[in-house]
Amino acid sequence: MGTIAQLFESGKQSSQKGHFRNLVMLARVDGKVGDEEMALLMRIAKKLSLTEEQVAEIRNDKNNYPMVPPSNKWERYERLARLIKMTFVDGEIIESETKLVKRYATQLGFTDETFNEKYPLILTMLKDGKSVDEIVEAVA
Repeated sequence: MGTIAQLFESGKQSSQKGHFRNLVMLARVDGKVGDEEMALLMRIAKKLSLTEEQVAEIRNDKNNYPMVPPSNKWERYERLARLIKMTFVDGEIIESETKLVKRYATQLGFTDETFNEKYPLILTMLKDGKSVDEIVEAVA
């Protein structure tokens, strides 16, 4: 059901929390959240203007934060790039992470064809040290 505060938050706030929840789920897919993953989660939380209390709430009660896809192309690609970044931040990409990113990509409105085309491109750019903004600029 959620809290009273959740009833009054904006669509953008709700969308950001849903995106952060997906990142948390992705970080947990291998059974643990490593130091690198936690550091990335905290950097993203800061960019999304989430407080430490909100982060803790989302990590502890992930079921209250459904994915709300953004309405514009830039934000959809930005989220996809962040999701992909989360898969390799610990230095290892496992199949279950890739499957989960693909599922989230579908929820963001990407077709299988688009995902299969963009995923390796985004992953390579991330590994080359490109920022999420640079990547979105190049692929969107």
